[in-house]
Amino acid sequence: MSFLTGVGSWLFGSGGANKVLDVADKAFYTAQERSEGDAKDLDSARAMVAPSHSSSFDILVDGFARLIRPSFTVWLLGGFCGWWALPKPESIDPYWYSVFTIVVTFWFGGRMILKDLPAALRLMRGN
Repeated sequence: MSFLTGVGSWLFGSGGANKVLDVADKAFYTAQERSEGDAKDLDSARAMVAPSHSSSFDILVDGFARLIRPSFTVWLLGGFCGWWALPKPESIDPYWYSVFTIVVTFWFGGRMILKDLPAALRLMRGN
C-alpha cells in the first residue's frame, strides 16, 4: 500500500486522494455539467442574435438586410424563366463582373462554390 501511495504522490503531488479527485474532476465532464454548459452557450447565442428594434430605422434596416438574398434569387430565377432579360455576361465589364462574383460568393457562401461543387463534380466523374 505504501508503494501505491508513493507512486500516487509522485504523480499527483502530496495531496493524496483529494488531489486525484481534483484532477479527475477537471478532466471529465458529467452529463449534468455538459448540459449546464450547453444551456449557458445557448443563452449567450440567443442574446447575441436577438434583434433590437428600438426604432423604426432599426426595423427598416433589418427588413432590408433580410430581403437582399431572396430578391436576388427571384431576379435570377425570373431571368432564367424568361420573365425579364438578364444582362449578357460578355457585355459586362470584367472589373464589375469580378466585384459581382465576390459579392455573390459572400452572400451565398464561398464554400459551396469553391469546395463543395468541385468535390461533387469529382465524385460524379468517379475520381
